[in-house]
Amino acid sequence: MKKLNSKNTYLLFITLFIGLNIINTYFLTIKHLNRYIEPFLHTFFGEINQILGNFVILFLLVLIFSLIFKKAKSRIKAMILTTLFLNVLVYALGLFNLFYGTAFSRKGLALFRNPADGFAFGVVLEILLELITYYRIVVFFPVITLTVLYILSDKVALSLFKPQLQLKRVLISLLALGSIFFFSLNNYSRLYQNNAPVQSMYSTFAVQNLGVYPYYLGQLFGINFTLDYEEILDIDNDEELISLVQSYNKNQESYINFFDGQTYSNRLMVDEAVDSLYVDPALSTSNDLTGILKDKNLVLIHLESLNQFLLDHPDIGENFAFLKDLFKESFVLNNVYTNVGMGVSSDGELSILSGLNPVGDETLYWEYNEMNYDLTSLVKYFNELNYYTEAIHGDKETFYNRDVVYPDMYTFDDFYSIEDFIEDGYIIEDGYLFNQIDNLVHDSPWVSDFYLADYVSEYGSTLASTVGQYFLFPITMMGHTPFDFDPYGSLRESDFPQYVDLIQNITLRYINYSKYYNDTIQRFFMDEFGNDQTLDDSVYVFYSDHGSGIKNGDLSILFDEPISSLEERRMLQQISVFLYVPSNDEYVDYGDYQIRKGMLTGEQDLVRSQVDVYRTIIELFDLPVEDDMYFGVHAMSKEPTFALDNRITDVILDDYIYSMRNRYAIYPENETVSIEFYDYILRYKILSDYILSEADLQTRINELIKDED
Repeated sequence: MKKLNSKNTYLLFITLFIGLNIINTYFLTIKHLNRYIEPFLHTFFGEINQILGNFVILFLLVLIFSLIFKKAKSRIKAMILTTLFLNVLVYALGLFNLFYGTAFSRKGLALFRNPADGFAFGVVLEILLELITYYRIVVFFPVITLTVLYILSDKVALSLFKPQLQLKRVLISLLALGSIFFFSLNNYSRLYQNNAPVQSMYSTFAVQNLGVYPYYLGQLFGINFTLDYEEILDIDNDEELISLVQSYNKNQESYINFFDGQTYSNRLMVDEAVDSLYVDPALSTSNDLTGILKDKNLVLIHLESLNQFLLDHPDIGENFAFLKDLFKESFVLNNVYTNVGMGVSSDGELSILSGLNPVGDETLYWEYNEMNYDLTSLVKYFNELNYYTEAIHGDKETFYNRDVVYPDMYTFDDFYSIEDFIEDGYIIEDGYLFNQIDNLVHDSPWVSDFYLADYVSEYGSTLASTVGQYFLFPITMMGHTPFDFDPYGSLRESDFPQYVDLIQNITLRYINYSKYYNDTIQRFFMDEFGNDQTLDDSVYVFYSDHGSGIKNGDLSILFDEPISSLEERRMLQQISVFLYVPSNDEYVDYGDYQIRKGMLTGEQDLVRSQVDVYRTIIELFDLPVEDDMYFGVHAMSKEPTFALDNRITDVILDDYIYSMRNRYAIYPENETVSIEFYDYILRYKILSDYILSEADLQTRINELIKDED
């Protein structure tokens, strides 16, 4: 280094500062360098544009350092410290991709409002392990390079070297940077409107085509790129709005399905349903499935992070003995997917309870503080039928702003949270003795899901004799990443010794949780001594909110075959959903235990998602929706549909999965998605976002539909 004079050394630092920090951003935009992202199709103009955008910000920083510091040595130190900050930023943004699969936006800060008790330490540990297990240490290569270069340089000479900064050159540089930036911004706006007119795509598209540094600098100053939904959807008046809505609305006596061209209805008949459907004559002898569950209680159970692949795996699936027996007495959706966005668990609730797709890059539950949404929901419909409605959760009431959203937006009659459990005698520090025979205690910072199940059974029996019909919404918590509170031992190696040295610890903890998932579900129907605690005259609907989020390549090891990133995402978006209508007095013997005979059984192998569950509950219970719109297809019908992941914007159909960000990213690779299919689903997504862009837009649309009739 001493062979270079001070001027050349200084210029080398500037060149490396700009060049290395631009190259580093590719860890956030190139899939070959980051398996956790799904980028857009890379284009020549997009690449040039983001390079220009990043260059402008980095060169501007050099100018600022030059104005503040006179000595080259001080400027170089400033560049090294800034590079450290930028490298940490890239590292943190990459970790956000790990957990959420899309680029970070300022709205994602709402997630940090949630209390982190119980899983913060485990998540931090996983983050630190990522430095080693997934070569993320390389994102610090720029600061390491500059630091080494500084150590090897002639620091005395650099401290004496004071590069002159002429005002004329500064002004010319600023003018040039401004021109380049406005050219880049204008080019980006054109690219965005033409290629990604969906809000949840914005952050990923921006870092890829505008540049990481200009995008996040704009986020820092609160600059947001807004979408004109009416212009994009070509809506000029209410008539055109209703025409568009009705092309997707399934609450109609007759409508034509886009995918098969067949006519369907909001009243499904038994002889039109899947062939495997069985309806017990004691439940109904009618051919009409609408209202078949009318006047029964509903227990809608939210299962935290349960992926279907656990049940499908030949070894892991053996831990689900009870659940698979229960499936024989239930109607099971074998090919169902989550609709969540950035709000994950809360978004799963949104889709199930309101039938709407979350926007994807925000958390509606927290947005509710700023925009008081007036949305239709299962809760409101059951309230209209004089059902008692209550949500029950073993975590803090403020988690996902539930203490506000549940009573105000959904209008639950009550919300019972960990604070209420503790007030009524639950001692967190003591855990829960869930098996007195073997003296097994479940210790966790939350209320044990075993106790939650026991409580629901006891409380439901009480409600039946006091208030009459009820709708309970119990929410399990234990299966939350990083899966630390398994009562049987998180990292035990006895269950799956064949994978212990091959998969990451978080994956081992998750597959070990399979026993706990099974036993928790069993607990809703029998106590620790095997006594029946199934609720009479009730319908149980179980649904997973989302998958496990394990995107580390371990699925390929578990299934002993190479799994592409798209197929991996499909598997991680596939959840478990089933409906169980137990008889009041008939039982089926399953060896070690008995299960109440299911009165509505069968299987659905076609693609379904959480919004379809919403519609299904509405029609089976004949809820008073009148002309209110809803999307989705009936879970028991033969009608084809699609599932939409609103965060990563993947689309899953019966034959393939593709990315809305790049329709050429498709699995299996020999499939193709037509322009017609792509545009139809894209417009649906934009319409869904539009509905949630205004607090009362859904209400206004429903009123317009009613007036039209």
